[in-house]
Amino acid sequence: MKRRRGLENVPRATRGVTFDTGVLIALERRHAGALALLKACRLSRASITIPATVVAEWWRGDHRALLEAASLEALTPALAERAGELLARTGGDNAIDATVIASAAQRGDIVVTGDGGDLRALARGVPNVEVADLR
Repeated sequence: MKRRRGLENVPRATRGVTFDTGVLIALERRHAGALALLKACRLSRASITIPATVVAEWWRGDHRALLEAASLEALTPALAERAGELLARTGGDNAIDATVIASAAQRGDIVVTGDGGDLRALARGVPNVEVADLR
């Protein structure tokens, strides 16, 4: 009889994942790709981070259960400054997207998004940050 491995025997992911607003919307709508992503993160024990600015953009009611699988990251002055620097460097104007990239850069995370165009422009030249589209 084969024994099932417990979660404690599953190796930890080498990189964390930062979710943007599009991923939260997709999870809320039970999008298959988003659900598969969440399951993969749990199985690999990847840390999930959601910047507080993303929650502000997404929150329209009681969806607290979606947030329980992640760490919420507060907008600190240092994070706000880094996001502002990214906006100045790229000529961008979306402070939430800039916060997502600045947040991920602190940990070397992969950023998962529903629309990667603006995030890729912000991430260009930021070490150890990848932007991946949710499929």
